[in-house]
Amino acid sequence: MAENDVIIRPLTEADLAEVAALLAAQEFGDDSAPRLRAAFAHLQNFSLVAMRADHVEAAALATFNGWHIFLSHLVVAPSAREKGIGKRLVDTLARAAAAAGAKGLIADARLSAAGFFQKLGFRLPGAVFLIKDV
Repeated sequence: MAENDVIIRPLTEADLAEVAALLAAQEFGDDSAPRLRAAFAHLQNFSLVAMRADHVEAAALATFNGWHIFLSHLVVAPSAREKGIGKRLVDTLARAAAAAGAKGLIADARLSAAGFFQKLGFRLPGAVFLIKDV
C-alpha cells in the first residue's frame, strides 16, 4: 500500500460502524458502536480517519478541552500497520491542534504503544493519569 493511497480526513457519522469494528477487533469492547454514536457530537471536530479505497484503515478519536487536544483512541487495522498511517494521523491532529490554539496534544495510550508516541515527540508528563470506574 502506497502512502499516497491513503486519505486522511475528518470522521463522519457514516464512518462510525467501520471505526467501531476496528475498535472491537482491538479489544476496546463490543459496545464500541453505541458508544461512538453517543459521543459523535463531541468527537466530530477533531477526530480523523485514514481511508483507502472507501475503507477505513485507521482512526484517531480526539476532543478539545480548550487547552489540549486529547487523543483517546488511535486504532490501525493490522493489515495497515507499520506503513506510517498512525504517524500521519497524529501529525494531522497536531496541525489541527495548533490551528485551534491548543497548548498541546495528550495521548491516552496502552503501555505497549508508549514507544510509538515517544518517537513522535510525546513525553511522559509529570502527572499521573487516574481512572475511577463508574
